[in-house]
Amino acid sequence: MLNRPTATWLTDDADHSRNWDPDRVPAVRLAILWVGMLLPLLAVALRMGHLQVVLQDKYADGFDQTKVVLEEIPTRHGRILAADGSVLAGEEERFDLQMNYRLIQQPADDDWLKRQALLSLDQKDRKVKQKVAYEKERVLERREELWSTVARLTQRDPEELAVSRSSVQKRIKQMREDVLRQRELRQSQAPATTAADESKWSWVSIWNQVRRELTEAPARKQDLVLEEEVGYHTILVGVDGDVKAEIEANPERYPGLRIVVQSRRMYPLRELGSPLVGSRTSLTADEARRRRQADPTMTDRVGDPVGRSGLELQYDTHLRGIPGVQRVVKNRRGEIVSTEVVRKPQHGRDLVLTMDVEVQRKAEQQLDDALTRVTLPDTMDEELNQPLSVPTCPQGGCIVAIDVHSGAILAAASAPRFDLNLINHPDPEQWQDLMSDKRKPFFSRATQMALAPGSVFKILTAVAALESGTVNSDTVIACRGYLDRPDQHRCSIFRHHNLGHGDTRLADALCQSCNVYFFTAARRMGPQPMVDWAARFGIGRPTGIDLPSEANGNLPAADRRGDTLGLAIGQSKLRVTPLQMVRAMAAIANGGSLVTPHLAGETGPISLGESPSFRPAFTHPEPHPIEGLHGATLAHIREGLEMVVNHPRGTAFKTVHMNEVRIAGKTGTAEAGSGDHAWFAGYVPAERPRVAFVVVLEQGGSGGKSAGPVARNFVRCLLDLGLVTPATNLARE
Repeated sequence: MLNRPTATWLTDDADHSRNWDPDRVPAVRLAILWVGMLLPLLAVALRMGHLQVVLQDKYADGFDQTKVVLEEIPTRHGRILAADGSVLAGEEERFDLQMNYRLIQQPADDDWLKRQALLSLDQKDRKVKQKVAYEKERVLERREELWSTVARLTQRDPEELAVSRSSVQKRIKQMREDVLRQRELRQSQAPATTAADESKWSWVSIWNQVRRELTEAPARKQDLVLEEEVGYHTILVGVDGDVKAEIEANPERYPGLRIVVQSRRMYPLRELGSPLVGSRTSLTADEARRRRQADPTMTDRVGDPVGRSGLELQYDTHLRGIPGVQRVVKNRRGEIVSTEVVRKPQHGRDLVLTMDVEVQRKAEQQLDDALTRVTLPDTMDEELNQPLSVPTCPQGGCIVAIDVHSGAILAAASAPRFDLNLINHPDPEQWQDLMSDKRKPFFSRATQMALAPGSVFKILTAVAALESGTVNSDTVIACRGYLDRPDQHRCSIFRHHNLGHGDTRLADALCQSCNVYFFTAARRMGPQPMVDWAARFGIGRPTGIDLPSEANGNLPAADRRGDTLGLAIGQSKLRVTPLQMVRAMAAIANGGSLVTPHLAGETGPISLGESPSFRPAFTHPEPHPIEGLHGATLAHIREGLEMVVNHPRGTAFKTVHMNEVRIAGKTGTAEAGSGDHAWFAGYVPAERPRVAFVVVLEQGGSGGKSAGPVARNFVRCLLDLGLVTPATNLARE
């Protein structure tokens, strides 16, 4: 029967007319099945590989959420010390107590509170709500107990801590609101997709939607967490060192607390040597940008303290420390996972000066007294002890003293001065007084004040006359009180008594400051020898002192013949600084060698975590002999300078002469439109010179009457401090 149920594949007469029968090749059918199964799996595997390899940084970091930051390790800047170790500039450390914000926040952050509670529970108990709630309460209790402990440890009123706590939280809350406001503003300004765009590119929109669903994690609401909300904030400023030691020694007792060391530049001796020491202040943003533009390798940052003036500027790289760097790893909650020191801090080196702090203090006191002393109308002129025409009060003053053999500065006093601490911590009223003071208290008179030297320049005129052969020590020049006419180029004695000095030799001319003698010598030799010898003694150019912004002064050119007579007595366009004149005086005293004045003596010790290390003394240029200067010339000059102070007819005899020690020097009264400048330049002891010094009083009047007493008092200080040996002791040597 043809219509009976029959399995066609069991019959021999089955229809084999079809091209392919899957039942005949089951392996092919199985292969197709496997391909159908493996292709989706392969796509998933490829996507997983893509996520693991290519997009790992994009997605995996979101789960791990560790953050690496580089934090600064504070350093100490070098100190500036006087020769006896007195601190002129140093670092004052301040200990600030900081606390993690989650311990400050009130009420406590829910997520933080839950995490802290779970840390105290094992895996099983974390699922028990009652135990989690109990641990939350314990966390809050421990947090409040920590605040009570801080109050007891620091001996601060809990109300003060509450105010500090509220202030920090208010500030962070305001920051959070500002960030959220900025975020909303950016979202509102984002361009929206129009319906036309959606319809026009519907197939693109569909594809993008499918791609996002397959490749991106579902959008989740993420709470905003500021860096400040997981960081530390200062709650107390200036805690005691004992508090610092307790917290750092027992960190387990004070979780979430840390001590931050802050340092600031301080000047313990305040005004003492302020123009020399200078100041150090923070670098501004504009300055930091300009420095990087000038030198791309510069590492200075905004806020770094840098030298602004004086020694702080001159030795900035020596004094400045280099902060260290530590690598801090934080988790996604801002908690510190690990720390590693990348670069140890390098502390700045100390700078030890040649300046004697007591000599400096006494010199400044002498100047302060001189500036408050008004010269009365009966004050006598230095040249003949005649009354001056007007009362005077010095505008400012300067005393510089150096070692005649090395150039080491023992003192460089200026008046008026200012308290260096006012620059870093200004008092508005005091600052305004300084700024309105017409006497210029910020002006560094030792290095920047250039004035006509008056009669003290006659020393160099005498050198030029002797070395040029114009005169010798025995050459006699008759002085009738004036050179050519009674109304000009006169001596002081003629102005007051119509008299002259008579027959005068070189030593007498220096002793009595005879203008006619030096006018005559200058007319004979011309200006060139005076200019040449003044230049050899360093007049008209910086001395090379290790201080910034030293003035050049002014030495007129030799072709200005009309200034020859004025130049001979230290007038005309001639301008010298106290440093230039004291160096010239040292050359007269030491046998004709020009020294380089300097303040830096040696570097102090510094510890870098190992044994303290030292650096040798600073090297300064060696004294160099003045070319062409003969010993006989110096001997004749010294004879006259000793007579100035020690001969009864000397211009400084009444005001400078001392019985204890023999002083050599020269007075000078430089004419100026607003008032005469008073000078005295000398050295001591005259027999065996050790210290050269100069006293200058701006608009101080007579050199002999005004500057002379200051010079004598200064030498007395040198005697009292043992820096100069009395004449009786010298005689025994």
